Amino acid sequence: MADELISDDERAEQIKKWWRENGTSIGAGIAIALAGVFGWQYWQQHQKDQAAAASQQLNIAIEAESDKVKALQAVAEDFSSTPYAALASLAAASEASQEDPATAIASLKVAIEGKDSSVADIAKLRLARLYIAEGKLSDAETLLDTKLAVAYTSLVEELRGDLYVAKKDLQKAREAYDKAILSAGSNPARYLKMKRDNLGKGA
Repeated sequence: MADELISDDERAEQIKKWWRENGTSIGAGIAIALAGVFGWQYWQQHQKDQAAAASQQLNIAIEAESDKVKALQAVAEDFSSTPYAALASLAAASEASQEDPATAIASLKVAIEGKDSSVADIAKLRLARLYIAEGKLSDAETLLDTKLAVAYTSLVEELRGDLYVAKKDLQKAREAYDKAILSAGSNPARYLKMKRDNLGKGA
């Protein structure tokens, strides 16, 4: 009986000794784990709050009656860590494309660098069209040669046709428009067919 009590006391003393030696590191580990959990929860909530604020500011900027481009650019800058930055940049480019192509180009580049690949693809296509309109043909060609979603194949080939028309290479333009029409399926846009028809049959 005494041996058993001594053994129990010894075990208790061993546990106490072990806890004295390792308790600090265990406590620190628990604290780090808890900090990680609460830190992640805080970050998640912060992201949600940022997205909500960005959405609200984007709507306000879109409805602005004056300085709309600046308001949209401010949203893109202030909320650069959210998907709304790219959307604001797309909207700013649309507003500026007619009167201020340089600003539109800069905004589209911001959208391309965003985190949303689908928005980036749209921005690339718009930028390619703007480059063609501005005579920046090599820049447009570089964009059209990048990998874009298959869904945009028809539009890519149409823009490539526009590019070749601008380069006076009508045979390649015909080929590109033909690919665009083929990729569009059973119901290609009327204006696309008109572009192709205007070039005739060629050689």
